[in-house]
Amino acid sequence: MKAYVLGKLPRMLSTTLFHAMAELGYEGLILCEPEDTYVSLGYFDKAQELIDLKRCKELGLGVIRRQVGGGAVLLAPGQVFYQLLLPKSLVPFKVEDAYRRLSQPVIKAYARLGLEVEYKPINDLVVRESQRKVSGQGAGDIGRLFVFVGNILLRFDPELMAELFNVPEPRTRERVRQSLWENIGWLERELGRSFDFQEVASVLLEEFSKDFELEPCTEAPWQALELAERLRKHMTSEETILEDTGRKHTAIKIREGVYVPMS
Repeated sequence: MKAYVLGKLPRMLSTTLFHAMAELGYEGLILCEPEDTYVSLGYFDKAQELIDLKRCKELGLGVIRRQVGGGAVLLAPGQVFYQLLLPKSLVPFKVEDAYRRLSQPVIKAYARLGLEVEYKPINDLVVRESQRKVSGQGAGDIGRLFVFVGNILLRFDPELMAELFNVPEPRTRERVRQSLWENIGWLERELGRSFDFQEVASVLLEEFSKDFELEPCTEAPWQALELAERLRKHMTSEETILEDTGRKHTAIKIREGVYVPMS
């Protein structure tokens, strides 16, 4: 399998590319960083209940709906994404077992970078000491492949994230803001020094290479890039974003076990 070490990607490619490669059957690992700032909805999120779409538009932030689970997240420069595309035969049948196993290279990468983290079922990695969330993960089947995705936060903006939730009262937004600061961590906050894509991606590549035979490359297949652009138009369309998924949002999930009621 190949490891696609791609650096910064524009036009939401940090989300659309792994969808395209999975649909085309490309196995491997993608390591990248978004060049743009946007909101990524989980597959089951009901956008108009959870996210203030008007505020996103005012701030010039795009919104996209991905085809894997997990919650709504703010994606931005300063986040290193790992996106693993695997044959389903290589993945444990139980979802939690898959998360636990595939999180191990990331946990080891964090340790090498100087931060002890642990897996918190079902989606999160948290700092062992403070229990602040430092990585949100998602997984699902796309085409014939199992896709496991997550990010290492170098930097994060809780203030901006708090602005984007669809909550009716200022006091509720303030509770969201405070909870984000209390429960979300990032490398530069936890360790007090700066990090860049290359440093983090190289450690991730080494750790994933211990579990999978990976051949590094720096370019994505052109067929996948073309499909990714077509997918972007679909995944950001009004029809897709406003799809009624049937989910009722009564609280905002900050991390596993921590929720802020929306009213």
